[in-house]
Amino acid sequence: MMDWVMGAYSGIKAATDITQSMLTLKTDAAVQSKVIELNGVLLSLQGQLNSAQLEQSGLNDRIRALESDISKFQRWDEEKARYKLHQFPSGAFAYLIKPESKGDEPSHYLCALCTERAIKVMLQPYGAGLKCNSCEAVIPTKAHVPIDPRRIKR
Repeated sequence: MMDWVMGAYSGIKAATDITQSMLTLKTDAAVQSKVIELNGVLLSLQGQLNSAQLEQSGLNDRIRALESDISKFQRWDEEKARYKLHQFPSGAFAYLIKPESKGDEPSHYLCALCTERAIKVMLQPYGAGLKCNSCEAVIPTKAHVPIDPRRIKR
């Protein structure tokens, strides 16, 4: 960014010097030569200012995008704070909405993996557990009861 500022300053200085030297010239040919030189410096200065404006515009776009990202992260942090990590008897985890945060919403669970990726996905009943329709994770909710091999009839 400082490059274009220094370039613009140099261009303005050169234009001023050329203008000052034009005042001391006596012949039309010399004046015309200095006018051409001045036009070249002014065109260069205009190009540098256009480049600076494009760079500034790009930086403004980047700032807006970063501010938007920050806002999304802040909203997600607020949303995630409404939930607490819950461990099922099976040992699996999901986020459960806190009773004080649910309002009119029914109690529900969010997929732990998706929640850590800042994606809110409510788990759905699936067999003897719950399933995430986004990442396809199946979360068993009941404790695993080992099968006694003596009880199996052969």
